[in-house]
Amino acid sequence: MKRNKIFLACIGALFLAACAKDTEISTDPSVTESNVATDDSTELDENSSDTALEGAASEDDAAGQENSAEGEQEYEYPSEDAGPVLEESRLGYSMTFDPTVFTLDDTGEDLDIYTYHTSELLDGPAYIAVQSYPDMDAQTLADGLALQSGQDGVTAQDTYFGADGLDTKCVYYEEDVDGVTQAHAFYAVSKGEGSLLVEITGYVNMPQQIEAKFEEMLGTFALT
Repeated sequence: MKRNKIFLACIGALFLAACAKDTEISTDPSVTESNVATDDSTELDENSSDTALEGAASEDDAAGQENSAEGEQEYEYPSEDAGPVLEESRLGYSMTFDPTVFTLDDTGEDLDIYTYHTSELLDGPAYIAVQSYPDMDAQTLADGLALQSGQDGVTAQDTYFGADGLDTKCVYYEEDVDGVTQAHAFYAVSKGEGSLLVEITGYVNMPQQIEAKFEEMLGTFALT
């Protein structure tokens, strides 16, 4: 139950309130916000902000039809009874996802991307990305993300995350992209001498079923 409450602090009512602002949800009253990173903080690999997958929503009318307008190859959706899949990633984590609505791209050297992919037309991208930072601790990573947002008042906050209630740093911010208010929540999770960064990107007023799928997946996240 603690896991679900903390998840709501940054994700539930996803993209309606920042984790740093939703003080009623936190299960630890002693939690305080981290200071904004200074200008000489380690600069992040730009790949974390480049994971936005434009056009994540498919324009296929149904499985087996070609998208003639874009000339894209047709996407074959899994059967509705495909069942959940447990991904045990080479990056050092495991997470369960629904292959009927998510596609996994794990071809990157240090990056996995789970994209919400159905015939439904969305207003913006909706995905979860996990990236490895073996040489950067979670605090430095989170502070750098807050600084990278370029927005005043964005800070890293202590919270819990995943199936085991992992101590993490959470950063949340919103930005306007082509008239759509995209929302980004980041969890920096310590792993050995480095960290894993879990990014959840969607948009304000995103369909509730996508939020539910995000929560379902992230509730199974665990380090391996």
